[in-house]
Amino acid sequence: MRVTIFFLSALLGLPIFASSLPSEQRKNNKLVQAALSPVQLSLQSGSAVFYNDSDRKPFLYGTVVSPDGYILTKASELELVEEFHVRIDEERYRELKVVAIDTVWDLALVKAEATELTPVVWAPSSDLAHGTWVVSNGATERRYRRPRPGIISANKRAISGGTQMVLGVGLKDTDEGIVITSITEGSGAEKAKLQKGDLIIKVDDQDSKKREDFVELIKEKTAEDSIELVVKRDEETLTLDVELTSRYKLYGGSKSRNDQMSGGDNHISRRRTGFPMVIQHETQLTRRSVGGPLLTFDGECVGLNIAAVNRVEVYAVPVENLLEVLSEMMEEAEANGKN
Repeated sequence: MRVTIFFLSALLGLPIFASSLPSEQRKNNKLVQAALSPVQLSLQSGSAVFYNDSDRKPFLYGTVVSPDGYILTKASELELVEEFHVRIDEERYRELKVVAIDTVWDLALVKAEATELTPVVWAPSSDLAHGTWVVSNGATERRYRRPRPGIISANKRAISGGTQMVLGVGLKDTDEGIVITSITEGSGAEKAKLQKGDLIIKVDDQDSKKREDFVELIKEKTAEDSIELVVKRDEETLTLDVELTSRYKLYGGSKSRNDQMSGGDNHISRRRTGFPMVIQHETQLTRRSVGGPLLTFDGECVGLNIAAVNRVEVYAVPVENLLEVLSEMMEEAEANGKN
């Protein structure tokens, strides 16, 4: 990050000794904010701030995608808060509804009762060269968004993470088939009253003899989907409906030493793996800073910040993928509205 600050200082005509200032002053001093003021206008109108009603503190950002109140944000952080409101520009909105969720991309589409909003301007492409400057939401005051600069730091790519939906059991291959060896507390398996020692015979009416067969059968499922299990318990054969759960809800993400140094769960996102495609940039954000737009210095939106990975690395959903999934979510919202 020191290299980033050095080049930003040179770009903006700031004294190089500014890199020795306290962190918050380096990111938010008046000269830096003045240089980013054109982008700040795009952040001001095109991003939303989510506030927890219980403590009135901001906990997440959102990206305004339509004049009539549709906002995209990170689903796994939003679901942690029961009641919330948003501020867009200087206006506050309390009549809100989550109208669609995409668990693959970890996106939630929220509808506010609003009109004449100014949504983000979509960039024609997310193909930015390494070192290209980008801007995200930094700190927020009650009515003012502070832009935070960063740079593109890696090629676009998929982020693996294994099967995102899990049953919440330990499995063991035996000569008889797959045996359940453990049950995770709070899982769909526990709620369905599966037990250790149960022998899995079928999954959704298909034979399942090995763990790899079982994983293959559920890998395309999403959160809150249910599967039908036929299990043998002693001399009894049972048919049970079991709800799948997001992996990060039950087990969290794997944490390295660098994650711990980055502030652990207070700073890094709970879900930061399993994305079909991301842009990676080097910006100091936290889990409370994601959900908002990733902008160029021209104010165009090249993606949505979806995960704070560690102290300086952030993933964003590229604009091309974002527009595709947004179209699908809008169709889902419209269909649900008619039902």
